[in-house]
This record gives sequence, C-alpha cells and structure tokens, in this order.
Amino acid sequence: MAAPSIVPALHDPFAASPLLRRFAAVTREELEAHQLRKVQALCARLYAKSGYYRDRMDKAGLVGGVIDSLDRYTKAFPTSAKADFLEDQKDAPPFGRRLGVDRDEVVHISMTSGTSGQGQEIYGRTQRDVHMLGYLHALPWYMAGLRKGDTAINCVPAGGMTTGGWGPGEAIRILGATPFHVGGNLSTDAKIDLMLKLGGIHFIYASTNYLHTLTETLLARGIVPREAFPDMHGLFIAAEGYPLEWAEKIEEHWGCRLQEGYGSTQLNGFGGSTAAAGVFGDKGARGLIRLFEWEHLIEIVDPVTGAPVRPGEQGEMVVTNLSVEGSPAVRFRTGDAAVFVPWQECGGAAWNAIECGMIGRFDDMMKIRGNNIWPSMFDAAVFAHPQVGEYKGRVYTRDGKTEVEVKIAVAEHQSGLGAEDRAQLVQSVRAAIKERSNMWVDVCEVPRSEFQGFAYKARRWTDERQDGYRL
Repeated sequence: MAAPSIVPALHDPFAASPLLRRFAAVTREELEAHQLRKVQALCARLYAKSGYYRDRMDKAGLVGGVIDSLDRYTKAFPTSAKADFLEDQKDAPPFGRRLGVDRDEVVHISMTSGTSGQGQEIYGRTQRDVHMLGYLHALPWYMAGLRKGDTAINCVPAGGMTTGGWGPGEAIRILGATPFHVGGNLSTDAKIDLMLKLGGIHFIYASTNYLHTLTETLLARGIVPREAFPDMHGLFIAAEGYPLEWAEKIEEHWGCRLQEGYGSTQLNGFGGSTAAAGVFGDKGARGLIRLFEWEHLIEIVDPVTGAPVRPGEQGEMVVTNLSVEGSPAVRFRTGDAAVFVPWQECGGAAWNAIECGMIGRFDDMMKIRGNNIWPSMFDAAVFAHPQVGEYKGRVYTRDGKTEVEVKIAVAEHQSGLGAEDRAQLVQSVRAAIKERSNMWVDVCEVPRSEFQGFAYKARRWTDERQDGYRL
C-alpha cells in the first residue's frame, strides 16, 4: 500500500529546536551514558527517600542504590506492576511509600483512569513534574508541527485527575498556540459546529477512535474535512492501534499528515512520537514512534521471561522515568504491547522506536478456540472496509461451544448502499476476519444508531463466558 500524497508537515522540528538537534546528533554510546547518569542519580535519590524502592533494591542486592551499568540495572532491578502500586497505596495512603521527595513538595495529583477495572494508581507530582508534564506533551506536538499562533482543538477530556486531562492544556500554553478544550464538554456535532464557526483550525488532538467518530460525523453531514479546514496541518492520535487502510483514508479525508504518540500516566506524558513522516514509513509500511530516550528508559521485553525481545518482535513495554521527582515509575510493567524497532533500523537519530498503529494491551488478548486473539486483528479486518462506520463483538458460549459474533454498522455517509452491496460487505468482512485471525465468525449488519461513538478509548468487545478471557 502506498501512502497518500499529502503535503508534508510545515516545520522541521529538528532544525528549529536546539534540544532536538542536540539529541538527534548524539551517538548511541553518548545517549546510553546520559541514561546511566540519570539512572544512577534516580536510584541514589530513591534509596534515600523511598521506602518502597529501597526495599526492592536491598532485596536485589543493589545496596545503597548503586548502579554501575544499564545492563546491571535492567537485569537486577525488580519490575513493578499495577498490583504492586495499588497494594503500596493501600498500605500507606494516598501515595504509598514510592514518593521520592518530602510530602510537602507534592503540589499536584495524577491518577490513572481505572479502565482496567483493577483500581486507580495515584501519583504525586512536584512543581518540576508539572512542568515536565507540559513539556512531555508539548514535545511530540512540536514535532508534529504545532506552533505559536496555531488554533488547536483538544478532543480529549480536559481537567480531572488524569495526566491526559492536564497535559494538553499545559503543552499548548507552553507552545503559545490557542487551545479549545472541547473534549468531554461538547457533543461531536457541537464540536463540528464550533470548528466551522472558528475557521482556521490547524491542529487536532484526539484518541484514535474519537478521530474516527469525528471524521465519520463530518462526512455524514456532507462536510469534506480537507475542504472545510484547509489550514489543517496536524492530526495527532494516541491510545489505540489501527489498520493502515484506516490511516490512509483519514489522511485522504483531511488532506494532512496523521501523527501518533505513545504516552501514559506512568510516563508523566508522552514517551515517543512520530515526526514529519507521520504514521507511514517507506513504501506505505508502518511508520515509527521514536522514543524520547533522554527522558525515559523504555524496554520492550517478553512478558513471560522478561528478556528483551528481538527486532521486529512484539513485547511488553517496561518504563523508567529519568526525570520525575514525586512518584517515579521505575521498571514499571505497563501491560502495553508494542513492536520493537532498534535504532540501527530507524535511520537518523540513535533513538529506539516502536511501530505505529500496533500498540495494544496484553490484558485485552482473548483466548478463543485455543487461539490468542487480539481486538486489533478484528479492527484491522473490519476498518479495512471504508463502508463500515463502527462494529462491536462478543464472545459467548452456546451448547458448550465458544461462539464469536461481530455486528457491523454501515457508515452514515455510506447509507445509500443497496441490499446486494450490504450483503457483499458482510461476506467481505467475514472473510477478512478469517484471514487475520484464522477463525470463521458470525457477522451481521445492524443499524448505525445501535452503536454510540467513543469519546476516548474504544471498548468494542464483551466476553460473556463464565470465566472471561481465560477460557
């Protein structure tokens, strides 16, 4: 597949930013030496200040928090997971024993969204951490072309207690752009009305699925985005994977590059992003999310053995903050799946990367008929068909047998499809799912009104089996 012919980003971020020029020019050895210095300072500070991390270092034989190499650090320092942080908070509320500063230095609280159903992690942030929160949102958007004087539409709910609620506002302020924080405040139609009224929109930040909803709603109203918003030069998505066929259509509809970043509460913002090339690589292949390795140490490991994965393999992201003061995440197992691309295969800067559009959750994996199935397999199969506006799936048992049902809804702007075309669409989707997942499933069409759009992350699947995904 060839990437659409799109006008490149308006700005060269590496030429314009002294910081990016500096880290784009360092060798891999220099970058790893920088990481080691920051890891050593972090571990020394946490050994002195944090009971949680001091106990873990003592048990690992890292007495005094002394780290002599990155290899020693990644092999000896124990990982932590969500359950560990939640237990720590329960024993010593509200922040647990993880704080790396005195309690009176905490000026801001970030919490995870709790969408996993396990509970919400609580992070204390210092004044510097709040500054870093803005910087780690501003950096990827600067790379995507957001500049002073631009008008930016933030479709992610603002405020609240999540990192994603505060980061965008801080970032847009830092960059000197003009923000409209419409997420969580306005319906999709009301957002569109506001955008049409404002005119001169340059940048949109949204979850992958909300950008899909926004685009579908525009087309259903007979509005072609690239014509209605000719000044648009940045679409930035995060949080979920997607098929390249979908990305190609989005760029075609909007007439500008699609950009992507990877971020989390544990990272205190974004840990990497695309740049001028966007989500497409050479010859229409997936592009790269280049990791901000001067601010984070991000490992991609086998989720079972903990060993580093090989180039091109999928693994779990394990993250360490190199600059967070309040509640740093040190070798935290995110549960996020990503495909590792080493710096030698990236071209240009000596930063490792992950593939665009392939981020998922290991706890989203479904065991169906003996196969490991990811929702992204279905996403890719279904949304490769531009006639489909939305879908939902369920796994259930009938007569002791596991069954899978996929309901698709034709996009509103495709409502003129005839009965024969709709029947062919159903069969084409079913065949595409078989090709991607090696399973035949039941596919049927339902009215678009049966499905609501997603304001942020999509939850398209339900598992009605008694023991859930473990079956």
